[in-house]
Amino acid sequence: MDHKASADQAVRLGTSNPVTMTRTLGGVARNVAECLARLGGRVSLVSIVGRDGDGDRVITETGRCGVDMGLCDRSEHHHTACYTALLDHRGELVVALADMAIYDEMTPDRIAALLPALADHPVWFLDTNFPAPTLRFLLENRPAGVSLLAVDAVSVPKAAKLAGLLDRIDLLFGNRDEIGFLAQRDVRSPLDVCEAANSLLRRGVAAVVVSQGADGSFLASDGTYDFFPAMPARVRDVTGAGDALIAGMLYGQATDRPMAEAMMLGLADAALAVESAETVNPSLNADLLLQRAGILSLA
Repeated sequence: MDHKASADQAVRLGTSNPVTMTRTLGGVARNVAECLARLGGRVSLVSIVGRDGDGDRVITETGRCGVDMGLCDRSEHHHTACYTALLDHRGELVVALADMAIYDEMTPDRIAALLPALADHPVWFLDTNFPAPTLRFLLENRPAGVSLLAVDAVSVPKAAKLAGLLDRIDLLFGNRDEIGFLAQRDVRSPLDVCEAANSLLRRGVAAVVVSQGADGSFLASDGTYDFFPAMPARVRDVTGAGDALIAGMLYGQATDRPMAEAMMLGLADAALAVESAETVNPSLNADLLLQRAGILSLA
């Protein structure tokens, strides 16, 4: 669950700030799954929620969006994970807090039983909220039928779980800090972004996307190497923009579009996300996404 506090005026640290509180569904992988389902994909979510009202809501409402929740487990020991964000009066993130202890229950043994079902999905997307041994197990036991394996670094501390596994990743997403950490470089300038992405390509990642918020994104792959500006948008809430970027790119890849077009779809999805008060724009569909990206349908 996402708990969002939107400030009514400029945020002042060290004192009380008047805010408006909202609670919506969240979670990196869950957000990506919902976006892809709204775009018409056949999507399953592997996760765990608590035996609480929030868990009931996550399963019910995500399933209602078209995501198969049959692989989502329930915990007897932890409450449903939550992400709490303070947004300033312009909708920009000031600080975020993540309570994710429940994911420690997703051990390799628990995941191993799901591999036959997961092998039926040609595209895998992982976030780094799972424990490091579980991420390693998934990356090292990728079935032959999985044609694309994408990973989001999520945060600098969680990106550390990918050590020694970069050559098993087809598409890596991260912001400048996360990509810089993985590349062991200080990333400040556009040149730094290029050099960090190049470093990761040399270490085996097939493609790297560096998200830069309002400054757009950088894509490094065999076929495309360029900066892409963010699409114009009237920002209401930036929460979920990075997840939407991922979903749009995965949609483009899954529909056999060139990497540059997939990047445009990702940026279009991010623009749609920030214009909505919800973490995932409830109006999202494939036609709307293609129109926003200025791309003709393949149909």
